[in-house]
Amino acid sequence: MRISRPLAAILFGSLVFASLGCDRGLGECNLDGTTEDNRPIPGPAALDLVFRAIDGLPMYEGQALMQSSCGDGQFCHSPAAVGGDRIGTPAGLDFDVALACAGPAVDPSCVGLQPCAGAGASSPYCVRLQRLSSNRDQVQSWASDIDREIRSGSMPPGAAGARVRDDTPWFRTDGTQLPTIGSSDANEIVRNWLACAAPVVARTELAPSEDLELTPCESVESETCIYSGPITGLPDPAWSSIYFGLLIDECVRCHGPANGNADRNPIREGQTIPGGASPAGLAALDLSGTDPTDTRDWPSESHAAVVDVSASSAGLCEGEGVLVVSNDAASSLMIQKMRAVQTCGQEMPIAEGTQTIPDAVIDVVEEWIDLGAPND
Repeated sequence: MRISRPLAAILFGSLVFASLGCDRGLGECNLDGTTEDNRPIPGPAALDLVFRAIDGLPMYEGQALMQSSCGDGQFCHSPAAVGGDRIGTPAGLDFDVALACAGPAVDPSCVGLQPCAGAGASSPYCVRLQRLSSNRDQVQSWASDIDREIRSGSMPPGAAGARVRDDTPWFRTDGTQLPTIGSSDANEIVRNWLACAAPVVARTELAPSEDLELTPCESVESETCIYSGPITGLPDPAWSSIYFGLLIDECVRCHGPANGNADRNPIREGQTIPGGASPAGLAALDLSGTDPTDTRDWPSESHAAVVDVSASSAGLCEGEGVLVVSNDAASSLMIQKMRAVQTCGQEMPIAEGTQTIPDAVIDVVEEWIDLGAPND
């Protein structure tokens, strides 16, 4: 789906696409598939939408590639990343373009949003919206350098980048998968997105009906709001399905050892095994297995590390709970952290006090726990 040019002019109040020919050597901008005089332009368009598997989160293609590869709220170019999690990125060099609101179903602070004037400026949403605007401006100011580094293969930074990158698939509206950054197709998507001044989707809401998925929703502060896409690939209420459908992308990158080996699991062939993003996370919980080159047995081998096991002394929740309490999802620390209602430590995945995993996915994990949390 492509968004109209009038809507593109209010991506952020001051962001106006008045001249879109070239941007500092980045080449011509293909904003929505046509030139200013309505001639078709071949190649990727900056306003082409994709949605993320499992939660349907919508973004523009270039935004999704930048987010999943460079910051994603927790590593390298993210404001929330500190110390070793930045992997050498200078403080303040933040390219994180996460949505300011992932919808009321995920973040209660997204209910009853008000314009960011007067007292509204300090609301959680307006603070996040300002951060998104600042980070998008940062991306735009470094656009030529970002393009050059990506094309040279130096960014994301080799094995270190692969360890932290979120490999959760993104899908186009025609069902095809968004290519992985580093491929020629993905590099061209990012180049064009940068040439078009890095437009961003700022907010989403759960679509009230299927026919409204990935269509514009009402903005609050002249930001771009897009209804969420379909939720695809929900795991089954079984540990192995939950592991490969959720944990290996959202959790193992912090709760797994550093390695640069190709993943030999047949359903993830060709993808890099995540891990190594957080030594502290690995010390608190190891969700990997004995063979660092083959993930097929990791679910069954890691089961004993989470079920009926008290929080580790290496983390912030020692003596505060049990990770998974068999037959009692509500009392399980894993569920509390997924829903960002924990009384110790941080929410999981780390996202500044908000829930990022959609209710539909957490419901599956809860069902598995209430069935006794078997190693299946």
